[in-house]
Amino acid sequence: MMHEVRSIPAAPRRVRLGPVLAHRWPMGALGGLLAGFGGLLSWMLFLAAGAKPSDQHRLDTEPTVAAKGRIAAIAHDPVVAPTGDVWEWVNYGFTFGDHDWPGHCMVPKGSCVRGDEVEVRLLPDTPRISVVAGGRLHFHRLLLAPEAWIGTVVVPGLLLLLGWLAGVFRLRSVLVHGDVSTGTVVSVRPVSWLLPEMVRIAYEFRDHRAALRHGRHWVRTHSELGARVLHQMHTGWFDPLPVLHDRRFPQFNRMLLARDFLPSTSPHPHMENVG
Repeated sequence: MMHEVRSIPAAPRRVRLGPVLAHRWPMGALGGLLAGFGGLLSWMLFLAAGAKPSDQHRLDTEPTVAAKGRIAAIAHDPVVAPTGDVWEWVNYGFTFGDHDWPGHCMVPKGSCVRGDEVEVRLLPDTPRISVVAGGRLHFHRLLLAPEAWIGTVVVPGLLLLLGWLAGVFRLRSVLVHGDVSTGTVVSVRPVSWLLPEMVRIAYEFRDHRAALRHGRHWVRTHSELGARVLHQMHTGWFDPLPVLHDRRFPQFNRMLLARDFLPSTSPHPHMENVG
């Protein structure tokens, strides 16, 4: 037992990156997936919003003028509106400012036939943006709104990432500067539905004030520590193992082995007190 404790380098320690980044890694992986996927999809929707959604917004909010037009063709592929009504696309032409302009919009199914004269509403400063009176260029759908994806996917993903990073930095502080104690494993339980295979260990130790503390975290089954605790579970004999804990907040702690640290660069390392 004392050999295990003496093998832990003196503070400040050089910690291997793997044990730190593995802290609550499903939380970080899920946060990265949500933020990355949601951010990419929101960006694509923002780019798409520069076309028909933006034109429809201008038609809804800016002053329009009327012009006479004629239906040139009807596409009979139905479009179902969010309300459940069926619409269809029509092509039309109109004259404005001594120029002929083409147009393309949706109208309620069956409201127009080819050759009908219709009223066209258009933006006077941008005649290419127009609709048949009562028609639309775009229906607002929640699943195609960038702000909906940002609020429901990207923001939660970023919060998960921030929570994971906070845990990583806290764990790194404990491993670099924490006090060394010894702990005894009290339970080992496999974690279901997770790859790589993990076990959840619970242990107890005494901090630098000799107060009994409890800790728990996940350990890879095929790591050295995982193999040690699984062997102890099968034999029923739990040997003490090193535990590092924060001096001010002992609830932040971690059971680990000396191989999780890089060799010390100090030529005369000093052992810290063993709690």
